[in-house]
Amino acid sequence: MTGRLKARCVAGIRDERGATAVFFAVGLLLLAPATMGLIDLYMITTQRGQLQDALDTATLYVARSTATSATDIQNSGDAALRANLKLPKGQEITSSTFKLAEDKITIKGRATITPPTVGPRLWVQADIAADSEVLRNSNNVEVALVLDTTGSMEDYMENLKTAAKDLIDLVVKDQQKPYYTKVAIVPYSVGVNMGTYEAAARGAVKGTTAITGATKANPVMITSANHGLYEGERLYISGVSGMAALNDKTFIATAVTKDTFKLQRLKDQKIENVDGTNYADYVSGGTVQCKGEGCSQNIFTNASSTSRNVYETTFSKTACATERTGDHAYDDAAPSGAPVGWHYAASCPSKPIVPLSTNKTTLKGVIDSLVHSGSTAGHIGLAWGWYMISPEWKGTGLWTDDSAPAAYGEKQLLKVVVLMTDGAFNTPYCRGVAAKNSGDGAPNADKRINCDAVNGDPFAQAAKLCTNMKAKGVIVYTVGFNVGSETAVKNLMNNCATAPEYVYMPNGGAELRVAFRAIAQDINSLRIAK
Repeated sequence: MTGRLKARCVAGIRDERGATAVFFAVGLLLLAPATMGLIDLYMITTQRGQLQDALDTATLYVARSTATSATDIQNSGDAALRANLKLPKGQEITSSTFKLAEDKITIKGRATITPPTVGPRLWVQADIAADSEVLRNSNNVEVALVLDTTGSMEDYMENLKTAAKDLIDLVVKDQQKPYYTKVAIVPYSVGVNMGTYEAAARGAVKGTTAITGATKANPVMITSANHGLYEGERLYISGVSGMAALNDKTFIATAVTKDTFKLQRLKDQKIENVDGTNYADYVSGGTVQCKGEGCSQNIFTNASSTSRNVYETTFSKTACATERTGDHAYDDAAPSGAPVGWHYAASCPSKPIVPLSTNKTTLKGVIDSLVHSGSTAGHIGLAWGWYMISPEWKGTGLWTDDSAPAAYGEKQLLKVVVLMTDGAFNTPYCRGVAAKNSGDGAPNADKRINCDAVNGDPFAQAAKLCTNMKAKGVIVYTVGFNVGSETAVKNLMNNCATAPEYVYMPNGGAELRVAFRAIAQDINSLRIAK
C-alpha cells in the first residue's frame, strides 16, 4: 500500500493537464483591462469623429445664420450642436464655444465631451475635443446715406448726427477683406452740393459766342452762330464796333433760332422791343454772354411778376445740383450724356457729398460738420443716393478707385440707399431756379422763377426714381422723421421702401437713433444671409 501511494504521488506531480486553466485564468486577469481599453480607444476614436461632424454642422449653421452678437452666435451654435450630437448614457458635453473671429467673417467652434466608460479607469482620460472654423458666407456692401439737413431739422441736428454716426460704426467694418463695406453721404436741402465733382457731373459753364451781324430794325436782330440761347433768356452784349449802343447792356432774347435772335429789354417793369432803326450801322465784332441756365449768372423773371409788371432777380450759379430733365430724368445714366441740373440761388447751404468710403473717421467727420438750412428737395437727394452707388457714374472726375461702385449683378453684393426726411418735398425747379409752383416752405416769390417745375411734382419724381432704382436691385430703406399727419410723405416712405419692414417712422431724437441702429443691424444681417 505504501508503495502504491508513493507511485500515485509521483504521478500527480508529473501530471500537467490543469496548468492551462491556471495560466488562462491568470492571463485573463491581465488581458481583460487591455481589451476593455482597446474598446474604449475604439469608442473614443468613433465619438471624436461624431463630435467633429456635429461641431462642423453647428459651426456651419451659425455661419449661415443672421446672428451677429456674441450671445446670439453662442446660443445658436450650442443649440445646433446639442441637436446634432447623440451621446451614450453617462456621457455629456462638457463645453461648447462659438465666436466670431477678429476678421469678422470667420465663425470658430470648439466643443468637448466626456470620454466613454466601458472599461475600468486605469488612468485619467482627458475629455474628447474637436475644433471647427467656417468662413461666413458674406456680401460686399455699398450704402448711400441720404440725409435731410433742411431748416426744419434745426432742433434735431445733433440727434441726426449721432444716429448717422451709429450707423457708420455698425456698418463699416474694420476688416475690409475679403468682403468690403462702404458708405457714401448725401446731405441735401434745396439741392445736393457736388463740391469738387461739380464740373464732371454738370459740365462747363457756357462762355461767349461771337456776333457777326446786327440789323438796324425794330427789334434789332443779332446773328451769332450756335449761340445756344433760349426764348426769354437774358444776355449781355459787349465789344460791338459800329452799333455801340448795344454794348454793356443786358437784353432779352426773342424770336430765337439756331443762329439768330431778336432783342427785347426790360424798362420800368415792362418788356419792350429794342428799336435799332436810329442806331449806327453794325461794323464788326462783339460777343454775346448768356445770362440764363448753364451760365455763370441767371437773370430771370421772378414769380412776383404780374400781368402789368415784370420783376427780375439775378442769381449766380452754386455748386448745388437740381433735377435732370429729358429722357434720363429718372435713371442713373452717366452725366457725360445727361448732366445734372444747374442751381441758382443766394447760396448752396448743404455740405458736399462724400463718395463711397471705408474711412469711418472721415465719414463721421463729415457728419459732424452738417448744418441745417434751406427748403426740402428730397427727390434730388434721393437721385444722388442712387448716383453714389451706380456703376454708371464711375469715371474720370467722378467715382474712382476705392469710391468706385461695383457693377450691378455681381455675386455677393448689396447696394443700399437709406432715405431720411422730416417733411414734404417742396422745392422742384425750372431752369435751375426754384419753380413758381414750389410748395409751402420753399423760397419766397421773388426768389422763384416765373415758370412751373419742368418735371412736375417732386413726390411723383421721387416715386419714379424709387421704382427704377429698385428695378436695378437697389435695396431702399426710408425714414420719415416726425412726419405726423403728412400723408404725402408717409405714402412715399411706404411705397419707396423695398418692403414694409424697411420703413421707419420715428418721432423724436431718441427714436431716430433707434431707427438708424435697426437699419444698420438689418444691413449687417443681409450682409451675411442674403
